[in-house]
Amino acid sequence: MKNCPNCQTPNLDTAQFCQSCANPFPAHRVCPSCGASLSTTARFCRTCGAAVPPSTSLGGSQPGSGMTGQLPTNTLLGGRYLILHKLGQGGMGAVYQAADNHLSDKLVALKEMSDAALVDPVEKQQALDAFRQEARLLSALAHPNLPRVTDFFSQGNKQYLAMDFVEGHTLGDLLAGRSTPFPEPQVLQWADQMCDVLSYLHSRTPPIVFRDLKPANIMVAPDQKNIKLIDFGIARLFKTGARKDTITLGTPGYAPPEQYGKSQSDARSDIYALGATLHHLLSLRDPGDQPFKFPPLRSLNPAVSSQVEAAIMRRRAGLGLALADRPGVEGSLP
Repeated sequence: MKNCPNCQTPNLDTAQFCQSCANPFPAHRVCPSCGASLSTTARFCRTCGAAVPPSTSLGGSQPGSGMTGQLPTNTLLGGRYLILHKLGQGGMGAVYQAADNHLSDKLVALKEMSDAALVDPVEKQQALDAFRQEARLLSALAHPNLPRVTDFFSQGNKQYLAMDFVEGHTLGDLLAGRSTPFPEPQVLQWADQMCDVLSYLHSRTPPIVFRDLKPANIMVAPDQKNIKLIDFGIARLFKTGARKDTITLGTPGYAPPEQYGKSQSDARSDIYALGATLHHLLSLRDPGDQPFKFPPLRSLNPAVSSQVEAAIMRRRAGLGLALADRPGVEGSLP
């Protein structure tokens, strides 16, 4: 266990953020040259002597000029975006915080994508199409629980998407190392906003299916009250008449059976993922450990009310078709 330097609350050693006040713990850093562990303030590696950029993150940078996440601080992109530091990286993309010098250095989140890791021409085209689709989808949306897209451009064989910079941490970050479930009132406050933004997306013509709702794609503001859905990388427009999805995408545990290529996903797929997300927040049980199996919430967290348990596990409280009554899904209430 380790104590939070801000509020002194005990947290698990693996925690990245305090479970009480959400204060971030110092990140582990490694030398980009030799991989040796570094202190959070180190400017030079004690093992090999290499200079360490302030933005060096966990795991260092990946080799290869075509890979993402390698832009150094003060790089100017698109003639207007000054890179400040990297916010995160995964798969084929990275996200930076940048200053827009066309708008008085307003802070933006700049998403970068490269298809360098893909060798199949079809996969390359699918990745590029998904990225462009994200830009088109978000640029046409206006909702308080969604980031606003402001620009889209290509540079150096990479694609970039500029959007509002959202302060805070993801629910995935807050879950990491947490030893107790989130309080029910707090989860319900977030759930109300999730339902509202999903209703907005599903009411578009044609409906927009988010298809990857999970804690890592839900940003929580510093006040711990307001949330935003982020990362529309695999969001799609529902295609009338399609028998099943052509690309199997989603996150195991949160993705319903139809996203495994069994049938066409629709708005109910997001409702399923919402139920899985709320189940995780209230139980700390990662649904990815045993996909499609959801023990009754109160068996894992007796503090959850029977009404909330029923709403998440069955067709109640406006959540629609959640975890119960799905082919291959276990754990519905009797």
